[in-house]
Amino acid sequence: MRIPYLIARFLTGALFVFSGIVKLNDPSGFGIKLNEYFDVFAQDLATPQDSMRLVVYSQGQKLIDQKTVLYSFDTEKEMLIEAKGVVDGGDGTAVSPKINVRCSWGGSSVAETTLDVQLPLPKSYDFEFVALSPGQELPSIKSPVNAKQGGHLSFPTVGTSNSDSAAAESLTWDGLSVSKSAMVNVAAFAKPNGALFDFFKWFKNYSLYLSVFFCALEVLLGLAMLIGWNMRLTVAITAALILFFTFLTGYSAYFNKVTDCGCFGDFLKLKPWHSFYKDLVLSGLILVMIAGIKHNVPWFSKPFGLKLMGVLSVLTFAFGVYCYMYLPIWDFLPYKVGNNIKTVMTFVPEGERSSDSIEITWVLYKPNKAGGIDSITCSTSEFEAKMGEGYQFDATKSQRKKLVIEGYKSPIHDFAINNNQTGADMKDTFLNAEGYQLVYVAPYIDQAYTGGMDELRALFTWGNAKGVRIYPLTASSDQPAAEFAKANTLPVTFYSADQKMLMTMARYNPTVFFLKGAEILGKWSGRDLPEVEDIEELMLAAAH
Repeated sequence: MRIPYLIARFLTGALFVFSGIVKLNDPSGFGIKLNEYFDVFAQDLATPQDSMRLVVYSQGQKLIDQKTVLYSFDTEKEMLIEAKGVVDGGDGTAVSPKINVRCSWGGSSVAETTLDVQLPLPKSYDFEFVALSPGQELPSIKSPVNAKQGGHLSFPTVGTSNSDSAAAESLTWDGLSVSKSAMVNVAAFAKPNGALFDFFKWFKNYSLYLSVFFCALEVLLGLAMLIGWNMRLTVAITAALILFFTFLTGYSAYFNKVTDCGCFGDFLKLKPWHSFYKDLVLSGLILVMIAGIKHNVPWFSKPFGLKLMGVLSVLTFAFGVYCYMYLPIWDFLPYKVGNNIKTVMTFVPEGERSSDSIEITWVLYKPNKAGGIDSITCSTSEFEAKMGEGYQFDATKSQRKKLVIEGYKSPIHDFAINNNQTGADMKDTFLNAEGYQLVYVAPYIDQAYTGGMDELRALFTWGNAKGVRIYPLTASSDQPAAEFAKANTLPVTFYSADQKMLMTMARYNPTVFFLKGAEILGKWSGRDLPEVEDIEELMLAAAH
């Protein structure tokens, strides 16, 4: 048993050290992955909510069927009603259709009213529309409470069963159409989530700290196994950790919730089932170590081993903190120095498909002589022939798609830059530029490190004078971004970009890039911004 024990110990220890260092090299990346897990668990443990459904009929024809899912934090929802009038061809007088408004909660109809009004309107009417919780009796709709001159049909009150109400705008007939937007109070119908939901949402706030802790712990456990230090404690903690991650990867694989577990960061991406199988193998190695632990012979004495593990702990945590604050030492991200963003986006490896291969099966319908409906399934090649035989299809439910071969997905597939002030899409301008570009990436503008503002202002001022295109990017809204620029006297206007894309680009908030065209020449943490001279040296080197 001694040989199997030693093999299991060294294999597990080496894998833990390697995996832990790779992840600790990029603690922000593993923190993002933990965020995904916390979101998945919170979502799956959330209290099932009712849905709110609004249906509008006109002369028996369904005009609007609007369904909105409620969330625990909802207090009100906007409902939009639109209908059209009908012109009487005899004398040209516009006559309104019968409008039936039905609001339901959780699929049960709980409030309904019908209106008959002539167009053009000689008068307008006010009435109350009451929404009830499921199971309560439907009250009679009030008769018009007043009449006044004008052309407005108004809904002044939209309430719930507990008499709460929200302001509603007038429903105005404009020619032959009617449009109505109202805020419906839904606080009485939104259900609060349980403690486990709040537990995982709370953990999201500490994902970065947990990332550093778990990655450092993985390295230290691996080192302890390699030197044979305090193996009973080491194996116990390792077993608990492997059990936890086996559950995570198994859950992720079975429910297809998180497509990459982040076991080796961006160095090596494993699919969920592969990660699960890896953890099963590790579980087997742990069992071997438990069975053969009596054969353990430590490399060092207990006092020296304790001191050594203390020093290694300090160095390991320091390494993780440094890589977070000053960017990964080994950059495996698609936005690393030397990469051309446009090339990465368009490159398809040899032997890979540029798009998914999808098999489509059509479901077609045809009335039969008995008054029923016959249905058949056919392939795309048979579709036209079957349609010629009188079959029809419903576009909302007549396609069944099956993924046959998954196409290659570029590591940069969500790149987009927008100017919210002008509405311009800046993506192609950025990717096709030939000159130099300076990019300041701050995913969360309110959390951005501001210690290097003097260097940043100098870079922006120099860039504007030299004709360098400057792209300050954030996922925050325009107002806080503008306030940030004003407070720090930055001579720029921020552009908007997707949060996930920016977090992939910037492992520290903020991160600065310098590019020639779409090729990345330099990349710096906000804590270690370059001087103008450093940028000019990069330009000189790029020119040669």
